[in-house]
Amino acid sequence: MPFDLIHTSNPNASEIDLQTIIDNCPAVLTGSKSPDVSNRYGLVSSLGAINVLADYGYRPVKAIQRPSRKAGQEQYAAHMLSFAHDRDLQTDAETRPILCMYNSHDGKSALKIYAGAFRYICSNELVAGEGFQASMRHSNKTAQGFESLLADQAKALPAMMHKIETMQQTQIDYEQAYEFAFNAATLRWEFEDQSKSLLQGSFAYNDTVMDMIIPSRFEDKGHDIWSIFNVAQEKLIKGGARILSHTKATTQRGYPTIRRARGIQSLSETVRINRKLWDLAEMAAE
Repeated sequence: MPFDLIHTSNPNASEIDLQTIIDNCPAVLTGSKSPDVSNRYGLVSSLGAINVLADYGYRPVKAIQRPSRKAGQEQYAAHMLSFAHDRDLQTDAETRPILCMYNSHDGKSALKIYAGAFRYICSNELVAGEGFQASMRHSNKTAQGFESLLADQAKALPAMMHKIETMQQTQIDYEQAYEFAFNAATLRWEFEDQSKSLLQGSFAYNDTVMDMIIPSRFEDKGHDIWSIFNVAQEKLIKGGARILSHTKATTQRGYPTIRRARGIQSLSETVRINRKLWDLAEMAAE
């Protein structure tokens, strides 16, 4: 049974207060490491990171935590927070730069900061790909290096926004859009063919690709890479595209069930697909 993500945010990406974060993302408040990690593990506190980010003018706008599969481990679970700078919170721009921080206290992940963007129209949040990530291990030697990590990613935000402008200005035709959507679908599903007809699971097919091109709202009806990227990103992360479902029962009857894909519930998978999709869009814009 999938675990639902616990998240809190305001629809207009405005600042959320610390108590709201703690109520919905309790791992942020953790001041100790999991008893399952070694003595070499150095805690990099998310609460401390929030305070450092505030000193640089970055305010939390979203917090997500995935419930732990192990009882009593919620305070160490993976969580991700998004931050917008004071100057960007005061604008009405459609797309605003953000910093996304991924952390856990269970020894399963380094602390990572990604350059990202929030799109006001659809409340889509993206994480940029190669060249827009910095990370630090939880060790006693590196627990004090967060400020330099933050500075590096803050400097990367203008370059990321410039790439978004390039995507907005780059028009592509239907065949190119279909190719982009096809490659995007492979980030989450394998495509069905005769060799997989007896396998169980979810598979993409032609209608999956078509759904990833068709926009859900008027504002996404452009032929530029940025619009097509956002349509595909929403269908990949939040679900909604048609896919084929193969089960034991469908194998016996000889044909699969067509259903709508569900949203992704894994934090790490959400980040992985976001970054890979960004890389596809960046290549398409070159």
